[in-house]
This record gives sequence, structure tokens and C-alpha cells, in this order.
Amino acid sequence: MRFSAATAAAPLLLLGAAAASAIAAAETHSGDRHRIVHGWLVEHVAEDDGGRLVRMTRTSGPYRLEYHAAFWRGNDGTIQHLSAIGAGCGGSEELDRDLIYHVREIRTRLTAHLAECAAPPRAVRAALRGLEPAYALALAWDWEASAATAAEAAEIANYGIQDSAVANGSCEALAKVAAEEDVTETNVTDATGC
Repeated sequence: MRFSAATAAAPLLLLGAAAASAIAAAETHSGDRHRIVHGWLVEHVAEDDGGRLVRMTRTSGPYRLEYHAAFWRGNDGTIQHLSAIGAGCGGSEELDRDLIYHVREIRTRLTAHLAECAAPPRAVRAALRGLEPAYALALAWDWEASAATAAEAAEIANYGIQDSAVANGSCEALAKVAAEEDVTETNVTDATGC
């Protein structure tokens, strides 16, 4: 029985793939979600430095397509990016931060980027198959990511306000905190003596 170099390397490749999968699984955060929708990988993941990222990717033949939206506390709007890239061709672009794009616009832009690769119509249809349901899920997760980021920013902005108001004896500051948190006046009076 003879073994080629490829046969001998196969177990090493499988071991490497298993290790990469284990590393990727260990790096996920609580609340991360991944779903395959008609050949598109749609992800809603935490960023290492705070915030959320919604990403939609697909590889079709030599082409890689991606839409992503990044939500960070300090951003002026949502950072959205779209790309369709082949071997040395295609394009990518940053989308307007304040717009929510209709799927027809996303399809048109991806088609234009694929045209830069001289992709034949059949390849374009194959690459864009399933775009509508995948993008619908990405938009739903965009909304959730935006709301979670806004809540996180508000929590950071309000951190310590109530504690400092109690320490300083500021009844006006406590009343403001109570109003924002929908706490009854009686509860604030009982807890603080204001």
C-alpha cells in the first residue's frame, strides 16, 4: 500500500480544521447568533471593544459578497458596508450611515460590483440567490443591534448618577433619576429622605 503526500497530510488538515473551529467557538460572545439563510451566512455578534456587528456573507463560485452594519456607542450613525469581490475585481463601498436600504437597492449595487468582474448573468443570479430573505433577517438584527447599543450607551451615561446624587444629598438630581427610571415619588422619598 502506497501513501502520497496528500494522503499523509489529510489527517493534519482535519486536525487543523477542528482546531480552527474550536478557536472560533471559544471566541463567541453571549448573545451571538449565526444563521444560514438560502446560502447566506447572517451573523449578529458582539464586537471586542463594545457594540454589535450584523454581517451577511455569501461565497458563490469565485465571488464573495458581504453586507455589514456596525453599531458602536460613539458612532455618528450606523457604519454600513457592501461588497462583491472576485479574483482581483469587483468593488466595495460604504453606505450612507443614516439610510435603511431597500433590498432592491442592495441587489442593484451588488450586481454593479459583480459587473466590474464581467460576471456572466448566470453567475450573478447564482450569487444573489436568496438575497431577499437573508437581508430581511439582517435588517431585523440591525434593529436589535441598534437598540442594544443605544441601551448600553444610556447605561454608561447614567452610571453613578443616582449614587452621586445620594452622596451629595441632591434631591433634584434624585427626582430627575426617578423620572427617567419611572420610579414613584413615594419610593424615592422612602429610600432617600428627599
